[in-house]
Amino acid sequence: MITALLNPALIIFVCGILLGSIFKSITPPTFISKYLGYYLLLGLGLKGGYSLQQTGFINDVINVLSLGVFFALLVPITSYLYLKRILNADDAAALSGTYGSVSAVTFVTANTYLLASSQNYENYMSAVLVVMEFPAIFMALYLVTQNGSQQSKSKIQTLKTAFLEIPNIVLLSSLIFAYNFKFNNLELLNLFTKNIFDIVLIVFLFIMGLSVSKRMSELSGKGSQLISFALITPVTGSLIALIFSSYFGLSVGNATLLMVLTASASYIAVPAVVKDAIPNANPAIYLGLSLGVTFPFNVIIGIPLYNQLAIYFLN
Repeated sequence: MITALLNPALIIFVCGILLGSIFKSITPPTFISKYLGYYLLLGLGLKGGYSLQQTGFINDVINVLSLGVFFALLVPITSYLYLKRILNADDAAALSGTYGSVSAVTFVTANTYLLASSQNYENYMSAVLVVMEFPAIFMALYLVTQNGSQQSKSKIQTLKTAFLEIPNIVLLSSLIFAYNFKFNNLELLNLFTKNIFDIVLIVFLFIMGLSVSKRMSELSGKGSQLISFALITPVTGSLIALIFSSYFGLSVGNATLLMVLTASASYIAVPAVVKDAIPNANPAIYLGLSLGVTFPFNVIIGIPLYNQLAIYFLN
C-alpha cells in the first residue's frame, strides 16, 4: 500500500488537487484535457486491438468480454432501483448510467500501477473497456423512457448520438484499426502506446486533479446518501467482479483491471450523451459525484485496494 502511494501518477494527481484548492483561479482550458483524453483513448484502442489480433477471440477473451457487458448492465439496474427512492427519475437514470459505464483514465492509471509493481495483465482488457462503454448508456436511456420522461423518437436519435460521440469513435475505431492492421514496426506502436502515452497520462492526471478540486464545491448540500452511494458502489462492484474473476480463473492483473472497470464511473462519454438525452438531469449530481468523489477515491485508494484483494484471494 505504501508503494502505491508513491506511484508518480498518483502523486501528480494529488498535487493537482492541492494546487487547485490553494490557487482557485487556476483553470486550465478545457480543450487541453479533451484532446489529451482523446489521445489516451487512441492508445488504449491500439493496444487492445493489437492484443486481440495476437490472441484471437479465445475462451478467456470471450469470458472477460461477456463479464464486462454483464457488469455494465448490472450496475445501472441495481443503482437505479436504489436511486429512484431518493432522486427523481431523470437524475436517477443519469446517475445510474454514469456509474454503469467506465472511466478510461482510471483504467489507464490502473495499467500504470500494475506495470510499476511488475504485475502482468493482458492488453486485450482494453477491449473490455470498449464493450462496457455502451450498455450503460442504453440502459440509462431505457430507464428514463420507461418513466415517460422522453419520447421513443428522441431515444432512437440519442442512441445514434451515443455512437457518434468523439470519445466512443476514437476508442472503437482505433481498436478495429489495430485489430485488422499488420504492424511491421512495433517500435512505432510502442511509441504511441507507451512512451508518449505515459507522458500524456501524467499531464492529464495533473489537469484532472485541478478539475476535481473545482468539482468538489458542487457537492455541498447533495446529501450523505449520494456521497455514500458514490463510495459504496465502486467497492461493491469491485467485490462482485472479484468473485466472478475467481470463478472464471482470471489472473491477478486481469482481475484487478476488471474490478477497476466495474468500480469506475464515466465522466466523459456518458455525461456528454446524458447532457442532451436527459436535459432535466442535474449535472452537479452525476458529474459532481463521478468526478468529485468516485474518481479520486478510485485513483488514490481504490486501485491499490482492488489489487491487494485480487492478490490475496486469487494467488
